[in-house]
Amino acid sequence: MGRLAIIAGGGELPHIGMSEALEAGEDPLFLGLKESDFTPRGKEDRTIPVHITQVGKILKTIQKEKVDRILMLGKVRKDLLFQGLKFDLKALAILAKTINRNDYPIFLAIADEFESMGVKVISQKIYLQSLLLPEGRYTPKKFDKSELKDIEFGMGYAEKMADLDIGQLVVVCDESIIAVEAVEGTDVTIKRGGEYTKKKGSAVVCKSAKSKQDERFDLPTIGVHTLEIMKASGCKTLCIREGETLVVNPKEVVDYATKNKLHFAVYGPSGVKGLNGSQKKIS
Repeated sequence: MGRLAIIAGGGELPHIGMSEALEAGEDPLFLGLKESDFTPRGKEDRTIPVHITQVGKILKTIQKEKVDRILMLGKVRKDLLFQGLKFDLKALAILAKTINRNDYPIFLAIADEFESMGVKVISQKIYLQSLLLPEGRYTPKKFDKSELKDIEFGMGYAEKMADLDIGQLVVVCDESIIAVEAVEGTDVTIKRGGEYTKKKGSAVVCKSAKSKQDERFDLPTIGVHTLEIMKASGCKTLCIREGETLVVNPKEVVDYATKNKLHFAVYGPSGVKGLNGSQKKIS
């Protein structure tokens, strides 16, 4: 078996993936994207800085380091495509193969390029299993009927927006879509949703993967920061989809939500019926 490389953007996921890969006996390498907020955090000896625009150099690095598997983790701002960056010829060739500039066609074209070299892009879940939570309600207070209606309504629309490759998150109130995530990202969408919700604390934030999510790319992710933005914006309820949404530091997320009287739930096969049973616990 060759080496695992983590193409690393910003946030916690690359570091969690690195830790779990090391524990599994891998000899992983960071390809840290300079255009993101990635920092090595003590793994400088395992880090090679790369530019997202210089795909030719990334491919040469992969060959030189005998990489046979790629894990793509972390945040990269989509608006970089519109910032006038200078892409090398290989990057331009890959972009030319895409049917549009949405996230998934770009990810797929990049993966196809790796595969043509005999390098496999692996599922993000392989080294992030600890971040996937089963369905249920994770905070003490049960949902009332109106909240359950908004959750069911919102989760359906969040999945539809994901399927259209627009975004993964919607903000809902009274079975009406208040805000839809697009290129601006999760934080701005939540803020906008809170701003336009007349009844303070009534907004429900729903985040979903696609109905047929490719596990190699862009799994929905939430963390304490998501809840901090919700609290500041007056959004009270967060619901994500079971088995498809990564929860960074799950215990911290649940503790923060409980302390700040926010609602947090994981929507599963049982739908809203699975949300008002016994409170789920995280050890």
